[in-house]
Parts: sequence; C-alpha cells; structure tokens
Amino acid sequence: MNNDPMLDMFIFETMQLTERLEEVLIEGEQLGALNLEHINEIFRIMHTIKGSAAMMGFTHISTLGHSVEDMFFHIREHDDAQPDWTLLTDLCLESADFFKQETAKIQAGLPSDGDETPFLTRIEALMDSLTGAAPDDDGAADQPASAEKPTAAPASQALAMDTDLPIYRAHIFFEEGCKMENIRAFQIVGALHDHVAFIETSPSDLLEDCSDEIVNNGVTIRLATALSFEKIHTIISQALFVQSFDLAVEEPAGPSNKENTSVEPNNHKQESAPQEAPQGISQGVQGAQGVPQEASQEAAKQPPGQQPKGAAPAKAAPVPIEAKQSFISVNVDKLDRLMDLVGELVISVSMVVNSPDLQGQQLDSFEKAAALLTKNTGELQDVIMSVRMIPVSSTFHKMNRIVRDLSHKLGKEVELTILGEETEVDKNIIDNLSDPLMHIIRNSMDHGLEDARDDRLAAGKPPVGKIVLEARNSGSDVIISCTDDGRGLDRGKIWKKAELQGLVTKPESEYSDRDVYNFIMLPGFSTNDQVTEVSGRGVGMDVVKKNIEKIGGNVLLDSTPGQGMTVTIRIPLTLAILAGIEIRVGSNFYIVPTLNIKESFKPRQSDIIVDPDGREMILFRGECLPIVRLHRLFRVHTECKGLSDGIMIMVEDERQMVGVFADDLIGEQQIVVKPIPPFITKRIGQICGVSGCTILGNGNISLIIDVKNLIA
Repeated sequence: MNNDPMLDMFIFETMQLTERLEEVLIEGEQLGALNLEHINEIFRIMHTIKGSAAMMGFTHISTLGHSVEDMFFHIREHDDAQPDWTLLTDLCLESADFFKQETAKIQAGLPSDGDETPFLTRIEALMDSLTGAAPDDDGAADQPASAEKPTAAPASQALAMDTDLPIYRAHIFFEEGCKMENIRAFQIVGALHDHVAFIETSPSDLLEDCSDEIVNNGVTIRLATALSFEKIHTIISQALFVQSFDLAVEEPAGPSNKENTSVEPNNHKQESAPQEAPQGISQGVQGAQGVPQEASQEAAKQPPGQQPKGAAPAKAAPVPIEAKQSFISVNVDKLDRLMDLVGELVISVSMVVNSPDLQGQQLDSFEKAAALLTKNTGELQDVIMSVRMIPVSSTFHKMNRIVRDLSHKLGKEVELTILGEETEVDKNIIDNLSDPLMHIIRNSMDHGLEDARDDRLAAGKPPVGKIVLEARNSGSDVIISCTDDGRGLDRGKIWKKAELQGLVTKPESEYSDRDVYNFIMLPGFSTNDQVTEVSGRGVGMDVVKKNIEKIGGNVLLDSTPGQGMTVTIRIPLTLAILAGIEIRVGSNFYIVPTLNIKESFKPRQSDIIVDPDGREMILFRGECLPIVRLHRLFRVHTECKGLSDGIMIMVEDERQMVGVFADDLIGEQQIVVKPIPPFITKRIGQICGVSGCTILGNGNISLIIDVKNLIA
C-alpha cells in the first residue's frame, strides 16, 4: 500500500465513485432509460474522477473521464438526444471496468498504463450518432466548453477580453477531514474555467501543498464571467465536500483592468452589474433554497455609506449555515491496529482481575475498580467492533453487475432481488465475501436456471428467472443465502460424476442428499459436459467453501429438484474476539467456541455404547453420537480415565454433532483469537482440531478447538 495520503484518498474515492457509477447505470437500465437524475449524477461522478485523475497525473484516466463527461453533458443539455441506452450502458460499464483496473494497478504500485483509445473511439462514434456528425449552428453554445479536452485548468490566470463582465467572489470552506482540500478547490476552478474571462484564487497556486491553509482560511475564487449568479452558485454547491460558501458580486470588469490579475472596483460601471446577484449576498450550501434578492439600482448609484431617501436600512447578509460532518474516512490498517490494541487490553484486564495473587483476599475497593474497568473495557470493545462493521449492501450491489453481464452472455432473463442489505459484518469478512458470492451467482445462472423460456413456462414458472440474495443476523453470526428458482441439483448426475472421479467410499444408500450435494464443493468437480467461459472447469464452489472456511464460516446446500437451490453461508460477525467456554484436560486448557456448544453434562455409564470396533458413542436425545476424548487426540496425560469422571460437551457444526470429553469445565471467557505462531506450523504443520490460540487471564496460553475440523 502506498503511504501517500493524497494517493490513498484518490484510490478510495475513485473506487467508491466507480461502484456508484455501476449502480446508477444498472438502475437506469432496469427502468429502460436513464432519467435526468441519473444523468446528472453520472455527470458529477465523471467530473470528479476526471479532475482527481488530472491532479494526480493519471492523464489516461482523466481523458476517458472527460470524454464520458462530455457525452453526458450533451445528453443532459439536449432533450432530443435519445441514444441507444443499451449501447450507452455497455460502453459506460466497460469504462468503469477500465477505471477499476487502472486504480487497482495504482494501488498495487504497478504502472497505470491502460490504453483508453478504444473507448474514446467508441464514445466519438456514439457522439456522432447523437449530433449527426455535424456541429449545431450556435457551435459552442450546444457543446460543452470543455470539448477541447484540457487536462487541467491553471489555478490562477488572467485572460484578455474586450467585453465588460461582472466580477464574482466566492469564499469556500470544505468539510472537516475530507483531505486534499487544494485538489477539491482545483476541481471547482476547473468546472468554472471554461466559462470565464478572468479567474484568480487565494491561495494562488492550488497545485502546491496548501491544504492546511485552505482548512484554516478557506479558498477564495474571483472570476469575471457571463454566467448567472444562480449558475455559479449551482456549480459550487454541487462540488464534493463543500461545507459552506459565500458568493457575492463585486464590480464589472472594465477595459482598463482587463490585463490585471487583481481587478480594482470600477464605480462608473456599477449599474451594469446583474440585478439578480446583489453585492453582499451570501448563501450556505445547507441553507434554504433561497433565490438572490433583487438589487436596488438606486442604492447602487449612491456613494458608499449613503442610502437613498426613504429607503429601509440595508439588511445584513445572512450568515452561512454550516453542515456538520457526520462521517470521516479512516484507513483500515489503523482500525486493525486499534482492534489489536483493544484485544491486548481485554487480555490485560483479565490478567489483572483474575490474578492468582489476589485470590481469597477481601479487597472491596479493588473489586469495585476492577468491575468498572471490566465494564468500560467491554464498552470500548463493543464500540471499536461497531466502527469496523459495515453493511453488506456494497458487496450485494456488485452482484447486479454480475447478473446483468451473465444475462447478456447466456441469453437468460434474470431478476436479482436483494434483501437485508443493511445487515452489518466486520470489514475483514466483507473483503472475503465478494468472490464466494460471485461464484454462487454464476453457478445459479449457468447450472441452475433453465436455458429457455419455454422450459420455464412448461414447468409452471414465470419466464424470467429469479435469484434472491438475502442477509440476516442470527445471534453473533450472519446468515447469507442465495436462492434461485431453477432446476435444482440432480442427485443422480452428481452421484455418477462422483463415482467416475473415485470420490465415493460407501454405498449410495448411506449418503444423504446433503452428502451427495456436497460433492460439488470439491476441487475439480463439475457436472458440465463442456467447458465454457462461464463454467465447466470445476473451479467455483470449491473456492466458495475454502474462502468461507478461511473466515470461520461454513456453507450448506439445499435443493428441491425442479424448484431450485439454496446456498446458505454462515459467517461470524467478527474474527477478532469471540466468546468461548474454557475447559481443562490434564494440566492443559482449551477454549471451545460458545456458538458450537449444544449442551454439557456429566455422562452416565448407561448412556455409553461401544461398537464391535471399539469406537465409543453416547446416546443423546435418541441419537447415537461419536465421542472424542481430547486427552487421546492431543496426547495429554489425565487422571480422568472413565467417562463418568469428567464432563461431556456436545458440540455441533453443520447439523453434525459429537461429544467432546474433558476433565473439567472452567467457565466462560471472552477471548482474543490469535493464529498459531508460524514457527510451530512450519515445523509440525497444521494442528488437527485446533483453529488458533489465545492468552488467558492468568497469562497461560490456551488452544482454541476447531469444531468443524474435529467433527471431520
């Protein structure tokens, strides 16, 4: 990751804007055409991407953004411009892919060397079809003034003009913490640049590092232009991260000062100032949508400090209303570090409160202080975890693009429904969700949904296939499900393929439907007879399983032949801190995640069953379940030889259950999950039945039981 904060902010904003661009385009496509609101938003997005890229020196990104911006400018300004919306959407989505690819290169520290020329050629052809390949009679009036494609506007300049134009002054403040304030100001100057005869800024050179000065004092822009007061007001108010600004008219620019960069007021030309923009008018961005009051020409002709007879006292300019910033951008690395420190704090508090040196002593004041410290630490932990939680909506909405592209490629009509997008998950888990969901969607569209409308109609289904992507909370887990109304899984076909690949170890009658369905999540397994661009190589559902298990989750498959399939993903809210039950085996201590514990009890000898092969099982609620003795698994010496001497803990994962036998159950613990040190895994490999380790309150190290691996 590059440590340049301006570059980090550019990458962050460009990725967010590109994702929003895709959402707007797909939303417009679903409506059949882009409405004015969509067009305006796309125009603003492209203007920001263009300006930011130009400031950072990425000319090819800026040039393409500029070209797309020009295209939407024309569509916005010409009501009769009716492009081929499908062609336009395809072109813009491919441009968005170009922006994402180049930004990913920049983030990885690679050269951003993509070729924007093919996109420019296609945009030019589309523009020719919109304009008839010939400019209108009024020329520049119908074309964006930026059509000459300048890469960046100078920060301060004076241009000679033979006409007298009014001079405006804007004093702008940006939202606190938005960063790159000089670049924000430069973008506003760029938006005004092509419509003015004279412009200057303070600070004078926005390309220099003057962000601190702008944060403290704001930026002042003076310009001579024929634009109306309302138009200038709109351009500034629509700029990103503008918190408040004052806009006022000064004096018209006269021939005597057209060569100067600092224009002096010309009282002889005062009456030519536009009446709709009186001197002293100020407007905050978040204020009411006020229209500038009519200027009094009689008052304007009076010497300074005098009022015409009978005139009411001049009203003071309204104070700008400032919007308070509710959000700031924080580097994820800082949040990770903060979470690590909170984890260490939780361990430290546990070590202090549970110190063996204090056991049995009556320390009332210490106990009160310890209770308060524990309470505050718990609240701090909850707050830090909530800061890291983000909604799954950003990942879910990316699937709209996948569905849209595959619908065109496969020739299938598909509708994606998203439910529970406000459900929040830890940022690190969200980062690992995108690929699994993409593979699940691709699998549903290629394998699940019928190929022809007639097949669906014959099965009594609507002609348009349906995929439902849903997220919901379940305790301290999040359940994400993807359901399609397609053909469902073919047990017979999957079984035959598994037999051919040598995956079958028991008679078919001993495999449940779920066992057979789980074959499709093995590496290299595919029921497609032909390899296509979309599927057939056996790389897909195995990626889903691996990626989800990597973040401590699991995947379940359910299917009804002829009606569809549901893939259910269960993932923890966070990976950093979890609740567990501490158990003892001999002199060693282990943690079993609370979520996996079904029940714990003292076993009775009458409930123990031993099969002819010597395997121990326990009768639990009418089921005969296997027993795992931890002292045997981990080769630990223990005094508890008989099952009735210890404690039985029934643990469950993916609806499979086993009994875990331990010497004693100590109690509940809030633990900070830490990986097994690399020097251990390199020497002996992954430890069977162990997912990580933690530090207990007494300073001892405890291993965390991996219930899924234990059952397997």
